[in-house]
Amino acid sequence: MSNPPSLDTVQSYWNQNPAGYAEVKNLQQDRLAFFDERDRQTQQLYPRLDDEYEFARAKNKLTLELGCGMGYNAQRLAQNGARLIVMDLAPNAVRLTRERFTLHRLPAQFLIADAEHLPFKDETFEMIFSSGVIHHSPDTQAAADEITRALKHGGESTVMIYHRDSIWFWWDITIKLGGLMLVLNTLPNFLREPILQRVPRWRDLIASKGQRLKFNDVIRSGTDFGGLQNPLSRVYTKQTAKKLFHQLTAFRFVTEFHTYHPFDQHPSTLTQFIRKFIDWANTRWGWFLIIHARKP
Repeated sequence: MSNPPSLDTVQSYWNQNPAGYAEVKNLQQDRLAFFDERDRQTQQLYPRLDDEYEFARAKNKLTLELGCGMGYNAQRLAQNGARLIVMDLAPNAVRLTRERFTLHRLPAQFLIADAEHLPFKDETFEMIFSSGVIHHSPDTQAAADEITRALKHGGESTVMIYHRDSIWFWWDITIKLGGLMLVLNTLPNFLREPILQRVPRWRDLIASKGQRLKFNDVIRSGTDFGGLQNPLSRVYTKQTAKKLFHQLTAFRFVTEFHTYHPFDQHPSTLTQFIRKFIDWANTRWGWFLIIHARKP
């Protein structure tokens, strides 16, 4: 297995690509619209996610959000009454979230730090929340151990990581993307170049000259829409997630992924059935593995 990227590499990538930023970067003139549009997109794609994250459990609790992105989850934690500290490895993410909180006149403390070395004493927080973060950390186990260390006894954590036992992982990443990368990287240039001219975004799936792609490259290129520029992504089953947080108890798992709105544009008995089936499947084999747990 190749060595994971450095924290500096991970920080640089996410500082340039805060989660969700690409979808709304053209709205920067109106800053409130900038954040509101991203929130609208999130709620349209994941209409059940706010309930599944159970933000209300943070009410009146000293809460750490570990990895804030553009601040969607941080805002909901604050609006539900959390006494909130917001932390991210990427300065740009902290800047965007601080700006969001200023616009909405919400209270929080902000700092730049990494998940593998939390700058807090043991047993500081009553709640720790982290969505889509630690599976990008070079040492995910260290980040999980830090979450456990910083939680008070009886404290609760909600962590979302990517789900190996999911439709997205097996179909979209392993079969579709893995197969595509295999084909593209074995084609001679005179066949490959015409394809890439028609679909230039596939160029991110091409290995550098002399480089052989590994399955970890397929995983990182298939998550967060970063192609091979994404330095690292990992996936977990419920069993390996329990091992990751082996010092916690009272596990509750929820799986979720986005809804398929093209079906809404062509309503029929068949499309409604397909939509309901996909929603049902996401509750069992969704890409997001949400872990609710407690420190005994």
